Amino acid sequence: MRNFFYTYIMIFALYMVILLYGQMVATNVATEKSSRAMELLVTSVDPTSMMFGKVIASCLAGLLQLLCIFGSAFLLFNLNRELWAGNEIILSIFNIPLGLLLYMLLFFVLGFFLYAFLFGAVGSTASKLEDINTSVLPITMLFVIGFVVVMAGMGSGTVDSTLMRICSYVPFTSPMAMFTRIAMSTVPLYEVVLSVAILAGTVIAVGVVSARIYRVGVLLYGTKPKLGAILKSVFIK
Repeated sequence: MRNFFYTYIMIFALYMVILLYGQMVATNVATEKSSRAMELLVTSVDPTSMMFGKVIASCLAGLLQLLCIFGSAFLLFNLNRELWAGNEIILSIFNIPLGLLLYMLLFFVLGFFLYAFLFGAVGSTASKLEDINTSVLPITMLFVIGFVVVMAGMGSGTVDSTLMRICSYVPFTSPMAMFTRIAMSTVPLYEVVLSVAILAGTVIAVGVVSARIYRVGVLLYGTKPKLGAILKSVFIK
């Protein structure tokens, strides 16, 4: 429980940045597509490169935002450290181990890439900007469910429950679940390695499939294409 406060802050930061910037990827793709700018872009740039560029740029923007927020907070805390000498909560928040920060960075990057690829693929299938909220709802709900499970585990103090252990290996929830277990309990190294390996492998697989969906979807206009037709075009091609 000594690590509760900064773990809560870091999990909430991961949740907000991944969700906001992931949806931004889908919105940007749909905006370019609805304005017909996509037809000009794909004539000079490979669609797969465009998608990876959007995802990487959004990831860097999210990291920069986290750096500005936490960096300025850490700097101002150190400038006024003597004023907070008696506040154990504030002191615990800023006494974050370096190893935990590195784990946060690792899970943030992998988690962001996973969801950004999904958002980008879904955004490429939307013909109008108004369809984005409906299209990305399943992905958003999946991420929100993982967040709720992790928050419930933290609130009850059962971060090593069966549900949390399962979520630690499910790629869509492991960025938050495994990070929480690392921060608030003792997790064997092999479990961490296994979780990261599964997550990294899933990111690569989802990235490849999403890039193919993006390549097919960016030039589909009119009625919303069916999932079966998109997958057929992707895998046959």
